[in-house]
Amino acid sequence: MVESENRRWSRTFLLPAGLIVLFLSIFPLVFSLGMTFTNMRLAQQEPVRFIGLENWTRLFSDQRFITTLGNTLIFAITSVTVQYALGLLLAVLLNQKIRARWFFRMSFLLPLMMSPVAVSFMIGKLMLSESRGPFAALLMSLDLPPMRWSTAPFGSMAVLIAVDTWQWTPFFILVLLAGLQSVDAEIQEAAKVDGANAWQTFWRITFPMLLPLSTIAILIRSLEAFKVVDIIRVVTGGGPGNSTESVTLYAYTMGMNNGDLAYATTMAYVLLIATILYATAFLFISRRLTRWRDA
Repeated sequence: MVESENRRWSRTFLLPAGLIVLFLSIFPLVFSLGMTFTNMRLAQQEPVRFIGLENWTRLFSDQRFITTLGNTLIFAITSVTVQYALGLLLAVLLNQKIRARWFFRMSFLLPLMMSPVAVSFMIGKLMLSESRGPFAALLMSLDLPPMRWSTAPFGSMAVLIAVDTWQWTPFFILVLLAGLQSVDAEIQEAAKVDGANAWQTFWRITFPMLLPLSTIAILIRSLEAFKVVDIIRVVTGGGPGNSTESVTLYAYTMGMNNGDLAYATTMAYVLLIATILYATAFLFISRRLTRWRDA
């Protein structure tokens, strides 16, 4: 009786907060979805009117948007893959019994504590400067031609991935190191007794046990990578041309600079749909890997 009374009062006190959170989440979502079917612009003189699917059909005939969507997919998939591979490797190394292990762990986590804009400026603008950076000085001292990544689409995308990898690899190190420390050492010792070498023990025992944690970490980081805008705006500005422009940056340009709010919102919804499809496919594959682990 007392327990049911406490639950009733708990729900009563939580209800206002729940309604506020629900309103702040659902209302912007519904309002912005409705905006995609209108001609809403910043400081427009004509009244807002319903235009149906005009923004959506315009979007899929916009070659610039198709390019930015491809750029976003390439950036997100490549950067997260590289970050996970490096994070797993460094987590395994940091899990070994080495001298001053705490120092290396703290050092690898420092980039994660910095602002993305600061990292972009420090790595992309200063260290990788084509004329004044340390790498440019090294190339000059070796009588090699200077880097021209800002004029090469592949080079510009590689620089963006490198900057993002430098900052976010520590995220995977942190998560995977925690997972490695939770693996039962007795299971690994039993595998060694049965004659398994270090690689077989890792691949057949440790790695499968890390799969659930890896799935969560990769999914979280992928969702963030799909929304990238800060490092692109600072390092390349979307150039050369629009070869490194992301959907988010293009939507910002159309909405804030050009004032076409309805069209920018439509881009954001297409990115949301693409992200949901990616997450669904990724979870489907991860379930298959989990079944492989349990087999």
